[in-house]
Amino acid sequence: MGIATTSYAFIKSKQDVQKNIDLLPGILKTCTLGYDGKGQFVIKSLEDVKDEWCFTDDYILEKFINLKQEISIIITRYQDGSFSIFEPFENIHKDQILNTSTIPANISVEIKKDAEFISKKISEKLQYIGTMCVEFFIDQDNKLYVNEIAPRVHNSGHLTINTYNISQFENHVRAICNLENVPLKKISNGIMTNIIGDDITKYRSRSFGKNEFFFDYLKRNIKHKRKMGHFTVLK
Repeated sequence: MGIATTSYAFIKSKQDVQKNIDLLPGILKTCTLGYDGKGQFVIKSLEDVKDEWCFTDDYILEKFINLKQEISIIITRYQDGSFSIFEPFENIHKDQILNTSTIPANISVEIKKDAEFISKKISEKLQYIGTMCVEFFIDQDNKLYVNEIAPRVHNSGHLTINTYNISQFENHVRAICNLENVPLKKISNGIMTNIIGDDITKYRSRSFGKNEFFFDYLKRNIKHKRKMGHFTVLK
């Protein structure tokens, strides 16, 4: 199996970074609220570390991986131990925020099987009931790295609303309410684009084709780098 691990260390001070200098270049990540690029800093040398970062919070320092791709597995575990797994989604980020998710992912059958197997094992180990997301990095040698475990429905799985007979949201409700595990059927391939900040105004004023679906989250305030909606195109 192509699962791999990356080097990391827990950091509480600049001195901790110095003790783990072999992890540079790397990324310093806050242990809490570190999503969509928030609380993340690229560290190329010790001089890049600012004292106030490491004295106001706890961090994890991760060594860089020579990445090729990122994929997501959206998996639902039911109360009887059965699973419902969507086909892997391939993710592309822009400014450290998920930009697009595409199905099918451009990956090998072996990587698909490994990612699904690992996601099942994680879900079982956590004894999790409901829908969750497991994100994977794939490096240049086609090794898999678990990047993120999100115990909830996930942004990269919004494609399931239009590309499957059962969405990640319905699967979540079915699992926690102990309803029937309906077999998944893919209706279409597709690509989802997150709508960030002021871009939402462009979508609100345009028309859409039969294969296009616009989701406006109707958030009260439009903010820079805030996810305001998403746009799905079926292919």
